[in-house]
Amino acid sequence: MLSWVPRRRTTAAANAPAQAEIPKPVILKTPQPIALALGGGSARGWAHIGVLRALNEANIKISMIAGTSIGALVGGCYLAGKLDELEEFARSLTRRRMFSLMDITFRGSGLFGGMKLDRKLHQHLDGLNIDDLPCPYVAVATELRTGHEIWLSTGSLIMAMRASYALPGVFEPIRYDHRLLVDGALVNPVPVSVCRAYEQQLVLAVNLNYDQFGRAAVVKYTSPARAGQEDTINPAQAGVISHESRLGITGVMMDAFNIIQDRISRARMAGDPPDIALMPSIGHIGLTEFHRAAETIDIGYQETRKQLENIERLQRVIF
Repeated sequence: MLSWVPRRRTTAAANAPAQAEIPKPVILKTPQPIALALGGGSARGWAHIGVLRALNEANIKISMIAGTSIGALVGGCYLAGKLDELEEFARSLTRRRMFSLMDITFRGSGLFGGMKLDRKLHQHLDGLNIDDLPCPYVAVATELRTGHEIWLSTGSLIMAMRASYALPGVFEPIRYDHRLLVDGALVNPVPVSVCRAYEQQLVLAVNLNYDQFGRAAVVKYTSPARAGQEDTINPAQAGVISHESRLGITGVMMDAFNIIQDRISRARMAGDPPDIALMPSIGHIGLTEFHRAAETIDIGYQETRKQLENIERLQRVIF
């Protein structure tokens, strides 16, 4: 009597729309190369040397490098085959030698002219263009007058690197054609978006600013000082206040730039995340402590070694 029920169920099942199959990852026999997004971080950028050393030891092929600030410097020297010379220079730095490389100027647009460092670059990279490099390379800079993000992918390698690390107030801006360029970390501290624009399938980012504890926190502070008592200082805290006020102009500039770079990198990487991120714990290295290269390079190397298994796994998987 109810023989029509199974037939109805069969008909309904036949007319139901087919569910889309979830694509399964494809396992590759040959690992795909990776694109590197090397972030800015001043003296902390020596960690990029350790990262590249570890990747080289693991025979991981690099298809592209996009660099910001010191990331552009290290990435450019690597592709030019001058990483050994750069590492030797970095490890040789002492406080005294750092001062000998600083050509202080009071007439220009920056504290240092940068020509002494420029001569060092010309000793090893003179006459080399970005087009001569074995794979795509992009240095990120900022146009001072408009705030535009500038991608330097052709022309002089030295000029591109100098423009990318021209920290405002520290180094003089670089005139590049009709543009006035400064540090690219002002607009794109970790240039993952550049690698994506070049259609790179696998992007590895090196973020040197993630462990700046408290930089992104909001503190609701209640001041104990009442109206008319603003200038009153607790004698027990006088020593602390006096010590913290000795930052100097350079210290204030560096700390402010550190905060800006951290906030921008958080926002941009949240909107355009890499496939894998290396985040060396180097927050204790000051932005101007270039003489601590040996320690910084080793931290970058060890962090990359810890992530090699994940990197090699991602190289063989396509979704």
